[in-house]
Amino acid sequence: MFAHRSIITVSLLTLILIAPVARAQSTTCLQGYVWRAASPADVVCVTPQSRALVAQENSLANSRREAGPRDGVYYCLQGYVWREAYQGDTVCVIPAARDRVTRENGKASARRVGGGKEFNIRGVRTLELGMVNMRSGWDEKTYSSTCGRLDPFPGVMANMIGWGQAEIGWLGDNCFAFVMEKAVQFDRTLLDQVPSKIIKRAILTYDEVEAPNCPLVAGYNYRCWQNGEGAPEKKVNGCAVVRTPTVDWVRNGGAFNGRLPAAEGNRNGIRRVNPRTWDVTSQVSWQLVPNSMPLQAPGSPPAYRGFGLLLSGGPNLGQLTAQDNTVCLSEIQNVALEVTYEVLESGVFRPPH
Repeated sequence: MFAHRSIITVSLLTLILIAPVARAQSTTCLQGYVWRAASPADVVCVTPQSRALVAQENSLANSRREAGPRDGVYYCLQGYVWREAYQGDTVCVIPAARDRVTRENGKASARRVGGGKEFNIRGVRTLELGMVNMRSGWDEKTYSSTCGRLDPFPGVMANMIGWGQAEIGWLGDNCFAFVMEKAVQFDRTLLDQVPSKIIKRAILTYDEVEAPNCPLVAGYNYRCWQNGEGAPEKKVNGCAVVRTPTVDWVRNGGAFNGRLPAAEGNRNGIRRVNPRTWDVTSQVSWQLVPNSMPLQAPGSPPAYRGFGLLLSGGPNLGQLTAQDNTVCLSEIQNVALEVTYEVLESGVFRPPH
């Protein structure tokens, strides 16, 4: 009996000593990820940007739900849904935010030490890279000094993405036009630790909603998504397009006024998959693995290795005339880049496709 008790005691002591270590390992995020912290117990590993979004959603929770509970439950205002990041999470968010946390929950194990530590082991791997640098820029044109356009611009529209124009008066005098953009760069810390790799696929995704406020011209009311007649319009394809910055804006961004020089996507390996998803495989491969960039045939349009990616309003300022009231300005959230790559055996060379 005494020996039996000793075995039980030792076993319990072993569990007590091991359990905290196992929990620490199971909740430690891979480099580049952090705990989401939707609640004190939420240790799902996400990008730093996603954790910032969760904190913002938590701070706005009271303003997005009914004033009082019904049968002990708080219900969301129209247009919002429960986030459901964890069981019992009734913070009210836009539907895209609930989709975001659902995706994060599904990827949780691959982002933890133990579950995802094989990011640099031979084979095909996938990582989601969070945004670590951002630069906003815009171009604007005022057609009449007396039209009363927003000054200073962009004011409350800062950090939005898209374009718009405004005409005023009974005769429809052209007044004001603008294009807004945001350059982004991603955390490549982990991928830079893989010396020999091939980028198989890179997908850029983001959530997009109508910007909250567009006071373009004093005395006139503007929706941020509206048609040329000024009527609300659902922008099914969104307002953003993806291009390639052709200058090192992270290092020298302060030297450029307005928008960054950029190359169009179809000349630089960028292809739209759906309104909020872009295939950027070639462009990301050229940036992460410089020797993968193909040689250009004589006379062909130049391709650029690029510096990060650029989310921008579709037209350029020269294409806008301010002869109607079309506005397409969006708030872009949860910008993420999912990269699938093959880790090669050290010293193995495979020519690019």
